[in-house]
Amino acid sequence: MTKVKICGLTRLEDARAAANFGADALGFVHEPNSPRFIGNDEPKWVADLDPFVLKVAVFGNVNRVPGKTYFDFVQGVDWELFPEPATKRIRVIRLLQGQTAQDHTDQTINAAAILLDAYRADAYGGTGHKVDWDIAAEIVQRSQRPVILAGGLTPDNIQDAIRRVRPYAVDVSSGIESAPGIKNLEKMRTFIELAKSA
Repeated sequence: MTKVKICGLTRLEDARAAANFGADALGFVHEPNSPRFIGNDEPKWVADLDPFVLKVAVFGNVNRVPGKTYFDFVQGVDWELFPEPATKRIRVIRLLQGQTAQDHTDQTINAAAILLDAYRADAYGGTGHKVDWDIAAEIVQRSQRPVILAGGLTPDNIQDAIRRVRPYAVDVSSGIESAPGIKNLEKMRTFIELAKSA
């Protein structure tokens, strides 16, 4: 069964609903340029969420690793400052048009998993743009790490995406929102159900 990460959460009620609907992981954005930025201080209500649902701190370029926090994983694009292996790390690979799976086979070493997202010059993620599913499927086959598929996923396309790519997990943010950072609960519930039944 494909695992599901709900990302860009900014409200307690949305995070609780995601956990209740069956999400496996919850993402909280720490990138100041994102409309889903939760602030520099960790919201205290995150500590009250289901302890058996993973919490992920989501960064753009990672230039610092949080100290003792509620996070189970840290997710980001650039890990060159932290070359040592780390099991609590999700490396984001933003796929550029024209790139191949071979271009990314050596970028999965120092992470527990990799996340594939679409490249946009003006944002690190949450743009609603799809990745090339054919390239993503080949990366899944080549990767030595679990692959999380993100980028433009919605309730309308999630089952097709899973059937074509066969990722370990999927990640959604803008595809289930009423506004940036505000989740549509019906879309979120439907997305999780469809992803887990694909």
